[in-house]
Amino acid sequence: MPSGALRDDPDTVIEELSFASGADRCAAWLHRPDRPGPHPAVVMLHSTAGVRQMSCYAGRGDAFAELGVAALQFDCRGFGASGGQPRQLLDVRRQAEDLAAALEAARRHADLDPSRLAVWGASASCGPVLQAAARHPELRAVVCLTPFVPGRETQRSARTPLVRLAAASLADRLRMALRTEPRGVRVGGAPGEAAILIREDAEIMERQMLPADAVLDPGGQRATLPDGAVWENRVVLRPRLRTPNPIRASRGVAAPLLVVAGERDLLCPPGPAALVADNAPKGELALLPGGHFDLYRGASTGLEAAFLRTHLGG
Repeated sequence: MPSGALRDDPDTVIEELSFASGADRCAAWLHRPDRPGPHPAVVMLHSTAGVRQMSCYAGRGDAFAELGVAALQFDCRGFGASGGQPRQLLDVRRQAEDLAAALEAARRHADLDPSRLAVWGASASCGPVLQAAARHPELRAVVCLTPFVPGRETQRSARTPLVRLAAASLADRLRMALRTEPRGVRVGGAPGEAAILIREDAEIMERQMLPADAVLDPGGQRATLPDGAVWENRVVLRPRLRTPNPIRASRGVAAPLLVVAGERDLLCPPGPAALVADNAPKGELALLPGGHFDLYRGASTGLEAAFLRTHLGG
């Protein structure tokens, strides 16, 4: 696994890594304490169109490393600097394969302790993360930030335009069958658009989490990142996409589970999130003030870091 130091400060260092997943490679950052290991580590799975440079991921990686817990966060195949085609394809099965490959990379890394590993997910990635934790009882801790739980309560609150998204998905299926470029749908958008998130100013908030030196296109839907990789406010939905239900998945998680929810979260409301914690044998709920993006932007980072240090050491 090739590596090279990207940035260091008196306490932490970031290494650029890559690991194989299927026939492609995933680009990753390892945030770790700047002292001899092996260190405990958490593997982070991004949500939707997330990339590692976004502050919601990079900031957490730094915060976890400062408390002694290394963080491996990576671009899923088809996103950011990772390989894979078609680009921007949101495929839960492919995400699960990438997470499994990332866990194996963490186990093999010389600076990480394979007996002290955790997993972290946010919003739509919580389902795959909980499924992975259920398959790997040796994991020591799990964090789920604002879990997306499909169902009526979430739909009433988020107001996702399901009919528009289904139509766009079927149209893209035809385009891919004809070997033409799929158009996809927006991640954040306005009411009336074919977008996954249409509340809490999602489109603006997604852009605000990009690094300051990202270069946005005139429409604000695409940005070139410092390493030359591209972020897009777009995903291609796989037809009949089945998102794992975190409430069911959490029942099989043996490790301590922290579920973080926002009292005013309209996109992933706190009621279903509480059930994720309640159904886990060792689940606990942290209900904090604020909405979806308050938590994404770091309101709960210290709480998450303390939980990981408690269960992994540091």
